[in-house]
Amino acid sequence: MENIGRREFIAGALALLLPAIPDRAEAAKGRGVRVKLPEFPFQSTVITGKKKGKRILIVGGIHGNEPGAYKAADILRNVEVEKGELIIAPRSNFLSVLANVRGYNGDMNRKFAQISPKDPDYPYVKRLKELIKEFKPDVVLSLHDGYGFHVLNKRFWGQCIVIDEDVYNGYPLGKIAREVSNAVNKRVQKRRWKVPVFNTRTFSPDTEHPEQRRSLTYYCLSKCNVPAFCLEASKQLPDLETKVKFHLLMMKEFFRLYGVKIKPDFDTLLSKTKELLDSKRLYTARIRINGRELEISSSKTFKVPKGSTFEFVAFHGSEGTNVISRDVNMNWRSFTVRRRISFEVKDDFKKVFKVRLLVT
Repeated sequence: MENIGRREFIAGALALLLPAIPDRAEAAKGRGVRVKLPEFPFQSTVITGKKKGKRILIVGGIHGNEPGAYKAADILRNVEVEKGELIIAPRSNFLSVLANVRGYNGDMNRKFAQISPKDPDYPYVKRLKELIKEFKPDVVLSLHDGYGFHVLNKRFWGQCIVIDEDVYNGYPLGKIAREVSNAVNKRVQKRRWKVPVFNTRTFSPDTEHPEQRRSLTYYCLSKCNVPAFCLEASKQLPDLETKVKFHLLMMKEFFRLYGVKIKPDFDTLLSKTKELLDSKRLYTARIRINGRELEISSSKTFKVPKGSTFEFVAFHGSEGTNVISRDVNMNWRSFTVRRRISFEVKDDFKKVFKVRLLVT
């Protein structure tokens, strides 16, 4: 027979040792401070042109440690569309972006074939699928920063355009990708920075990359009949600006082929990339303690008595500004702190300031 008394004693002892526990009704009864954090939003922007044309869906941030990808997508959220339509999901895995890891809950790009509703990534994968079905884009561009330079080593995924087949269901994926590759490479002088085409042959029985059958591009092709390409800059490019520029160069050629026109145009964006990435911002976080709100813009420590509620209400800064704590499971957005905890207010991968909470 199970010793219930012993089980409850062990649970109570663990609660005293743990810095925080998931939010439960009994946890807030004067035993600690209840913390509430904003949910991670699914960011999407739709920009419709004055003239009708093709629709392009741009997806960034599936992998959170690939800033060239999501920063390039983010830049396009502020353009005007003169012809066609843009749908942009720049930070589709926002938690992983803030944590600056490939996938805090595992590789999201392996979850498009099947995902449990209990998976923390489920709402975001589901929303991406809904975007594709809702807008029926003419092409999907999935942006990534991969390791190495594919032109030097075929095992490396960095600096290339990835296709799942040369031709699929009548879509000349290889022809389109090679045309983009040739146009981009005319502007690239360093050999290792060239952008070749990488055909994973995902639909072929003898593919060397069966894992790609769980990816976003495979899902687009096989389930939605939408052509999709993966654009990979290299993680080994010298800086963020260069990575973003390569994404913009590749997207420029896809936009040209699909007849989508934006203002300012890509050449203007390329000339101002550093300025767009380095724009000065004032970062603030609005905090509510037991109903009283205050705004902070630098690192602070708060001593808060047991039985209180401590909330991050809103942020001012960029679209990438939010808060995480490395002291707890980052999926938790409501929990009780027993002793102390540190929070990081972040702008994407960059830490802006810290907030410490001490329970008194």
